Amino acid sequence: MSPENPPRPPARRGRKPKPRLLQLRIALARIEPPIWRRVRVPDAYTLHQLHRVIQMAFGWLDYHLYAFEIGERRFEPPSEDAEDEDSTAVRLRDLGLSDDARFTYTYDFGDEWVHEIDVEGVYIAAPIDGNPALPVLYAGERAGPPEDCGGPPGYADMLRAIADPLRPGHGILRIRAGDYDPEGFDVWTARNNLALAAAWGAI
Repeated sequence: MSPENPPRPPARRGRKPKPRLLQLRIALARIEPPIWRRVRVPDAYTLHQLHRVIQMAFGWLDYHLYAFEIGERRFEPPSEDAEDEDSTAVRLRDLGLSDDARFTYTYDFGDEWVHEIDVEGVYIAAPIDGNPALPVLYAGERAGPPEDCGGPPGYADMLRAIADPLRPGHGILRIRAGDYDPEGFDVWTARNNLALAAAWGAI
């Protein structure tokens, strides 16, 4: 090759962004004592994947529709009747979420379970985080309410029926509650169930 045409240096490839993790505290609104979970999720997750994480963390069964509201934007699963943005097409990293951000997730528009989500931190994944492509449930308190129990008011009635089984008019509520234990949240079991579901592609 002539000196007039020296070889070009190889083009540099753009560096892939380092994987980040969002630490989220998720609590049910209008419930006392509070029912909450703390999770870390990859910022590569879509909002639909975050929906699946929340479903597993709270013991929901994914029977109903849902929506996220973030600022002035609203996201829902894609369907012919959907009027809002597609939750499967937006990743957490694209939403500009930072420390102290807050948004909501509503599940079941009949019972209207509103989850208040606080971003507690955004971290670059480190070796101590294990597999940064998987979500982790770190903490929480109290069992998620049963499906179709009537939202916060119905849930409160159910707790009264469990606490006072002799109270008149609470027979149906006691039957519906079954063996439900409102304090029965096992973080170790929930963490492992979430990890297995994610590893098998169910998130």
